[in-house]
Formats: sequence, C-alpha cells, structure tokens
Amino acid sequence: MPVYIGKAADLKKRLASYFRKNVGGKTSQLLAEATKLDWIEFGSGAEALIKEAELIKQYRPKFNYLMRDDKSYFYVALTKEEFPRVLVVHKTALAHDKSRRAIGPFTSGSALRMTLKLLRRIFPYCTCKKPHKRSCLNAEIERCPGYCCILNHKSRAGSRKEYRKNITRIAAVLSGRRTRMLSQLKREIRSASKAQGYERAAKIRDQIAGIENIFSHRLILNSPVRSSASIRAQWGKIEKNIRAVLKIKVPVSRVEGYDISNISGTAATGSMVVFIDGAPAKSEYRKFKIRTVQQANDIAMHKEVIRRRLAHPEWQYPQLMLIDGGKPQFNAALAAITGNQSPVTIRVAALAKREEELYIEGRREPMRLDSLPRPVMHFFQHVRDESHRFAKKYHHKLREMDYRNESQKIKK
Repeated sequence: MPVYIGKAADLKKRLASYFRKNVGGKTSQLLAEATKLDWIEFGSGAEALIKEAELIKQYRPKFNYLMRDDKSYFYVALTKEEFPRVLVVHKTALAHDKSRRAIGPFTSGSALRMTLKLLRRIFPYCTCKKPHKRSCLNAEIERCPGYCCILNHKSRAGSRKEYRKNITRIAAVLSGRRTRMLSQLKREIRSASKAQGYERAAKIRDQIAGIENIFSHRLILNSPVRSSASIRAQWGKIEKNIRAVLKIKVPVSRVEGYDISNISGTAATGSMVVFIDGAPAKSEYRKFKIRTVQQANDIAMHKEVIRRRLAHPEWQYPQLMLIDGGKPQFNAALAAITGNQSPVTIRVAALAKREEELYIEGRREPMRLDSLPRPVMHFFQHVRDESHRFAKKYHHKLREMDYRNESQKIKK
C-alpha cells in the first residue's frame, strides 16, 4: 500500500529534497516508514497530474494527507445547470455546495488550470456567470459555443445536448478515462463518414488530434510548425477572430509587422514585413536604416520607422500594425500614427517576446497570446518572427559593410 504519491518533473531533485540535512517532522516520519520507491513515466505534465489525482483518490495515502491539509487540494467542479460551468475550487467550497459534481483531488492548481485551458480549445465551454444578449469575447474567438451567452437561443435543445457532450468529455479526460473516450470519438468519425457528414468527421478528427497532442506534451512545450500554407487556408476564420479581439470594424487583408535590430545603437535597422490575406508578400517588404537616433533606444527607433513608413501613401496602408515589443514600443507606434494624422484608421498591437503577451488598444492589461485560438496565435507569431528575421538580416549586412569600410581605411 503506498504511503505517499507525488509527481515531479525532475525525480532526482525531488528525492534529494527529502534527504537534506535537518529534515524533520512529517518528512522524517515518511522516510522512516517508506521501504520501497516505484515510479511511472508519463509523456506530459497533464497526464502525470491526472494519474496522480486518480491514484491519490484510489489509495488515499497516509502522508499525502498528513503533509498537506486536505482542504488545500484542488478539485474541478461541474455545475448542475442547463449549460454547466467548469470551476477550479478547494474542498471547502464543495462542502458548502452539494449541487456540484467534483473531480479530484489535484495537487497543483496552476497545472490544473493549464490543462483546462488546453482542453477548452478542444471542447469549448462557457464561463459567463449570467446569460446575456450579446456574444462574449470567448464566443467570438471560439473558446465558448455561445449558446449560454445568448438569451432565447433558437436551437436551445440541440445546443444543450452538444454543449453537455463537451462537458462530459472534459470530465472523462480529467477522470482518467481518456482511452475509452478516444475510442468513442473514433466510432463517431466512422459513423459521420458513412452518413457523409464530412464536416463533423473533420471536427471530431481535430478533437482526437488535440487530445493526443496534450498527452504527448506537444501542445505544452512545443508550438507546431507555422506554415504559410496552413495559415492562408484558414485565413477567413483567423481574420474574423482578429477583428473580434482587436475590435476592427473593416475587413483585415493587410497586416504589417515591425522590428528593430541594433547593437548598442550601431548599425541600427528597422524592418517592415507585409502579410496579405495571411501570406507574406515579400515584394512589399521594406527596410529602414535608422537616421535620427544615435543611442540604443528601441522606442525612438520605432517612432522613426513608423513615421517614415506613413510618409509613403503610395504603399497601401494596413488595417493592422504588429510591433515586436511591449508597452513602450506599443505607445511609441500609437504616438507616431496619431502625430501623422493618417487618412485611414490603423489598429496597433504589440507582441512582447519574453512573456508572449499582446498589447492592444482599449485594454489596460496585456492579453496572453496563448489565450487566443491557436491559428491566430500562430499567425501573430509568424508575423513577429518574420519581422525579426528581416530586421536582423539587414542589420548584419550593415555591420558587414561597416567592417569592410574600416578594413579599407586601415589598409590605406
């Protein structure tokens, strides 16, 4: 019978922590009673989290509860509403409300929330506290089906059935019944294909792929290859989501990305890359050698590049400018556009590389990039990466030219 069950990303470090000097209390009791160590390897943190919860519930190990207050464990609560909500709660919340179905216990709230975030991309559900007439932002970006957000929905019965199916599948995954659920989904694909319901079959295929990705660690650690072809194929949906998130009223066909590259202010360059209908239009790329800024000042350099770009009305204006940077770079671009008094409305967003946060007009706090639908996230990353590559390439070229000029002066 297990006396303690736990998960660790680095088993060696975890075990070493139990054998440090002056370890006492419940840890020393655990070491005194433990006689054997077994472990199981999993392909992802999500899989380890769910298996840990399953084993703790099954065996209720003595030291899991001695070393941790039972009330501090996390549970997923499913409300018993027409359109159930998915909540992360402590046991104390469940004690006061018997109307919720609970799944758990889970030891890590952050890992649990990350797993739910990934599951929500595959099986959308609503987090709205009350129904309302207008669609919420999550419905606009397809994180919520929108059925529970719209009062007097015409197909409420059918919507309720489909929505509850999503909740049931999330519960199945969190309860360790993933294999059985995947088998059911594969049967549904075959049934839909026989009935020539190819759109539904494709949707179920994507759900299966999403689940397999979560449990192979691919979605958590590595981004899939962002190909121009796949983005172009999905541009209609991506464009719709961009307009919803950034509150752009006109169709988005042209997006421009900007970045700065320099070393301590020397050989400073700016790049402008252009994407039309989701695909790079390399013939319209432009590069700028910084003229007015002598020191290392990305903010001032961004201002110069945007001002110089807007001085060329013969280049078609974009609906969106995506700046590589954080809040200061975002504000610099806004100031440049405002000062230019452009005849068209250009929306600005900035993508901070380190935290992967998106700064947009009208929001005080940045938006996590991974909170957006994956095709939209990949498109923004593609624009950002391309502007960075193009700026760096020109910067290296200028440095090489400076080096050659200096070498020639020395020879003379």
